[in-house]
Amino acid sequence: MAQELDSIFAELGISQYLDTFVEQGFDTWETILDITESDLDALGVKLGHRRKLQRRIANSRGHAPDASLISPTRASVEEPKPESQQRPDQPRVEVKDGPVVTKRKYRRHPKPDENAPERPPSAYVLFSNKMRDELKGRNLTFTEIAKLVGEHWQNQTPAEKEPYETQALKAKEKYNHDLAEYKKTVEYRKYMQYLQDFKQRQASANQAKESSKRQKLESGARLQNGSASATPGSLSSTGSGTESQPGNS
Repeated sequence: MAQELDSIFAELGISQYLDTFVEQGFDTWETILDITESDLDALGVKLGHRRKLQRRIANSRGHAPDASLISPTRASVEEPKPESQQRPDQPRVEVKDGPVVTKRKYRRHPKPDENAPERPPSAYVLFSNKMRDELKGRNLTFTEIAKLVGEHWQNQTPAEKEPYETQALKAKEKYNHDLAEYKKTVEYRKYMQYLQDFKQRQASANQAKESSKRQKLESGARLQNGSASATPGSLSSTGSGTESQPGNS
């Protein structure tokens, strides 16, 4: 799993973050697909570098590269009302300064098709695997290996890259042939049905969540409007029931 991240991070030019990601539990590409802006802040990823990672995540999910896929750094927090607008019976809430931690949402992903042919490696991955074998026994970290591989690949001439690109092209042609044959099988049709059912379940679950959110917002708005329509006189009279009214002594 870490080898996969090694290759991806090297391609993106962000290998210096690999050890930190792995140490913090982001040791597979599946976990990184759910990463948030607050996670990236905590990991110390620079803005330009996180944009590269976000574009890769967008491409992996099939979205447009400029689509907003990652949660904002701060959750939307209601601004505290001025004291004059607070209800008399409402306790004052002090808002302390400090970062607001946003809980990372887990997005469910369909299980991969175990019967499908394995995706072919790119020319860079083939080069990376070969060089990693040569670096065995040198007691290097993932970050150091990824950096070395990335630098060596960038310095390769087109002629030096050609054997890897040729091998990658042959592997891709074989993959396309095997995939076309696989699509004729019962296993492929079963997996397509599974994907369709999975998407329908996810859509239904998301629709239920949105409906629940709307109901809560509408309920909160009704309560807020009800409290705002109450007059100061009615609030004071309800708050001091033991006081005698004028003329009733």
